[in-house]
Amino acid sequence: MSAAQPLDDGLIKGLAHPLRWRLLETLTERGESSPVELARLLDQPLATVSHHMRVLRDARCVELTRTEQRRGAIEHYYRPLMPAFFDDEQWAQVPTILRRGLAAQLFRRIVREAAAAGTEGAFDEPGSHMDRLFVELDDRGWDELSDLLTSILKEAQTIQDRSDARRAEGDQVRLAEVVVLNFEVGDSPIAATDGGQRPSRSPRVP
Repeated sequence: MSAAQPLDDGLIKGLAHPLRWRLLETLTERGESSPVELARLLDQPLATVSHHMRVLRDARCVELTRTEQRRGAIEHYYRPLMPAFFDDEQWAQVPTILRRGLAAQLFRRIVREAAAAGTEGAFDEPGSHMDRLFVELDDRGWDELSDLLTSILKEAQTIQDRSDARRAEGDQVRLAEVVVLNFEVGDSPIAATDGGQRPSRSPRVP
């Protein structure tokens, strides 16, 4: 799916359920998976996952890549057809209630995973990041920053593709999670920080 591709009603319907978005995220992370594997990973009933995968397929969010015979049944494998993120034009087409639901779901997951990783020493590694920066932007600056962050996600996917091409079977890999957050906070959170002093970028970790 190209960055400028409009979201039709079928695609919006395909992403309207929180589990379908989680399935798309997991497929993006794994590259390819079957409903059986996804049901096990997400601790969901197979019948439920299979249903939602069919909705995603019909909405052209995923496509069937292959089938395998498994104990008298045929296991279907799918790959994602769209990234698990939207550009500004696409995001604006998503209904507000769905935008807020997806944002809340993703934020809860990010906080849970980052907290768990932090207690296990994940941020001890060189190259890890935990950065925070407050900026005051006009409308043009806001748009420029949004474009920059979207380009970072696209470049991260390009780096993933190059890594996949280099990697031989059996090579050790490092699973990393890249999180981009940019949101309007208003004056209250800033005024409440550090006695009303505007905070600057937090120290890079490490």
